[in-house]
Amino acid sequence: MAQRWTGQPQAPSARKARPSLSEQLLGHLLALLSLTAVHGIRYYNEPQLTVGSRSPQTFIAPAAAKIEDVEATQARQAEARRRVVQALKINPAANESMRQNLEALLAAVEAIRQEAGPLPYVSVQLLSLPTQIYLRQLPSEEWEALQAAVRQTAIRTPSTAPPLPAKPSERPEQLPPDQRARQELIEVWQRAWLDRPAPEVMDPYTQLIAQVEAAQQRYRAALPALEQLTPPVPAPVLNLTEAEWQQLQSLSRRVLERVQKLGIVDGLPREVRAEGIQAQLDELTFPGSAAQRQELQGLVYQWLQQVLIPNLEVDPQRTEQRIRAELEKVEPVLISVAENQVIVRAGEPITPKAFLILDHFGFTQRRMNGWGLVGVAGLMGLGLAVFVPLQRRLKPGLRRRDRLLILLLSLTAPLSAALSQLEFNSLPAVGLLLGSFYGAGLGLVVVVGQALFLPLVSEATLLGFLPLLSASGVACALAGRARSREELALLGGGAAALQMLTYGALSLATRGSLDLLAMALGGGITLGWSIVALGASPYLERLFDLATPIRLIELSNPNRPLLRRLAAEAPGTFQHTLFVATLAERAAQKLNLNVELVRTGTLYHDIGKMLQARYFIENQMGGLNPHTQLDDPYRSAQIIKAHVSDGLRLAKQYKLPTAVQAFIPEHQGTILIAYFYHQAQLKAGGQPVPEQPFRYDGPIPQSKETGVVMLADACEAALRSMTLSDGFGPEVLERAKAVIRKIVQARWQDGQLVDSGLTLEDLEVVAEAFVEVWRESNHERIPYPSSPPLPEPNSAQVEVPLLITPSPGSS
Repeated sequence: MAQRWTGQPQAPSARKARPSLSEQLLGHLLALLSLTAVHGIRYYNEPQLTVGSRSPQTFIAPAAAKIEDVEATQARQAEARRRVVQALKINPAANESMRQNLEALLAAVEAIRQEAGPLPYVSVQLLSLPTQIYLRQLPSEEWEALQAAVRQTAIRTPSTAPPLPAKPSERPEQLPPDQRARQELIEVWQRAWLDRPAPEVMDPYTQLIAQVEAAQQRYRAALPALEQLTPPVPAPVLNLTEAEWQQLQSLSRRVLERVQKLGIVDGLPREVRAEGIQAQLDELTFPGSAAQRQELQGLVYQWLQQVLIPNLEVDPQRTEQRIRAELEKVEPVLISVAENQVIVRAGEPITPKAFLILDHFGFTQRRMNGWGLVGVAGLMGLGLAVFVPLQRRLKPGLRRRDRLLILLLSLTAPLSAALSQLEFNSLPAVGLLLGSFYGAGLGLVVVVGQALFLPLVSEATLLGFLPLLSASGVACALAGRARSREELALLGGGAAALQMLTYGALSLATRGSLDLLAMALGGGITLGWSIVALGASPYLERLFDLATPIRLIELSNPNRPLLRRLAAEAPGTFQHTLFVATLAERAAQKLNLNVELVRTGTLYHDIGKMLQARYFIENQMGGLNPHTQLDDPYRSAQIIKAHVSDGLRLAKQYKLPTAVQAFIPEHQGTILIAYFYHQAQLKAGGQPVPEQPFRYDGPIPQSKETGVVMLADACEAALRSMTLSDGFGPEVLERAKAVIRKIVQARWQDGQLVDSGLTLEDLEVVAEAFVEVWRESNHERIPYPSSPPLPEPNSAQVEVPLLITPSPGSS
């Protein structure tokens, strides 16, 4: 690889001075003192007499007093809070969902009933309704046997038999269904025999048989559909008349409404819910016979079991009102002390009650615990000893202001824990900000370290600690991937949800129950800290000069004021910038560099040209070159060089991050403005011409990112000028690589890349990337067909424009 590059670069230049050892020690000492001061807050006014220790003397109360036992009062309040039954409210959305599900079931049954046909399907003057129901569901074999029996009986019956009743419904119903059906069919036969019509007219009995068989066919076709419903619906639902079916639907809806009004609690045992449904069903009267009523009641029971879902949810406002009402009833626990009462005798252990009395009268000898602070300082020193090497490995280029920001954010977690409970800690905001600013690696080191030190300043329980750590860790780990404020906001919501789920799982595992109010409170606090972090992030980015991915993406928006000015005042430079950005971004991707920084830095690297845009050839658009009128190579070189200083002035005016400003001088480095230097040599007539007036002031690239942009800027003009008359064959691609290598090698030999960190292998990757972009931006096109010559128009012709449709795939 290295054989493709010739010549030796200059010796490395003096790099930016690193902080001296004394400065580093001073910074570490400041961090140690700050962390110790915050984490050791409990030792500033610590009592020397503690619960359980033996009293060095006999203490006597100097006056009568009533002293509140704060811990006992808080325990009473906690017990009162636990006794409060959460207020519930009906969820209209759940009710509507149940109603829609029931209506869907009823609609499905209605469709099947329509398929089975109406009841009655013949006139009740011929057959009673029970007989029609019986005949419709009669199997084919039994139906054939019944018809044969009717014919035989009717033939044997003498024609002088007494007259039959006019209506089948007027006869007694004590007969079994088969005998009744047989008797009614015989009556229809006899009437048909007495009223015999003409031979060509179908008699009433034959018509009746055809109608019964048609009803049987529709009924049998509908039965499989009933069995496919969930739950399967019994056949008697098809035997209801329209009025009875409407009644059944009304009863189903009424039972659902009753159950909804009573409310369904999440987690209610299924058997309890079943008893409630059955109690509501027993109060209603269902249509049909006793057996049918029982079957239809069971059907509605199954429907309700399927559609019922919990519709009661916690009412936070009313629950909080109940809690406040109960807390107001709790009276503080007071300890009464009489004057000259012995609090504790010498040598006796100090009880919690005695400690409160001693502390009230100032006998606990509160003062600073120096040894406790020394212990905290030792722990903080151990934490710094772990953090500093990891920071240098994960994020070696941190500035003083970066370390200061990390320290300040780290101090917010123990401060918030000292001022309130652990659950109200700001650790989720710290994780979200550090992950967004410095990446997941360094952020997780700080978040985990701070979480481990939190028990020093606040009482920590497993139920409070693990949900907080999980939410903060996930927020930190994923924040670096966010590429917009919106994604950061969604991540904060996800962290809040994770904290709630973790708290719920731990609560079930340790207590066997769920505290929904505590879950919601923890999630709400995490969400609140996420909102604080989201609102503070843009101010912290500006105050501490941070070039985060989100800020860089925002700055690369072409609608930013400075980029809009560049496009309007120096359009040629703007187009040049876009192509350079495409080249540099591709190379940065292949080298695993900061792609957002490369893209944004490239877009702003030539902003200084817009102040004197006409002096740069890309903006002259074929017009007069003002350098020709100047006819002064020195003056022209100064104007060309001035675009760097002008660009830096504009960048500071528009408050661009320092990391982006670095691209403005470093993309030119200290290269020679060769054209005007050559012009100066011609004018000198052989006299030596100094190079310094014709070289940029620098500095040369100090990072791989600015080095890549320098190379992209140098190769852009050469790549644009190359033609593709011979296509994209291997020879053309190799010629393009040769041109790029020549330009890159010139920068390498000129010593412009010695401080950038780019290696010879990196330069080869850069060259390959540039050729890829050049090939993609100069893809082959399908030529448009030429227009045939139009005939000369005359009085008999009308000129019609020729429409040319481009070939598919062309642009």
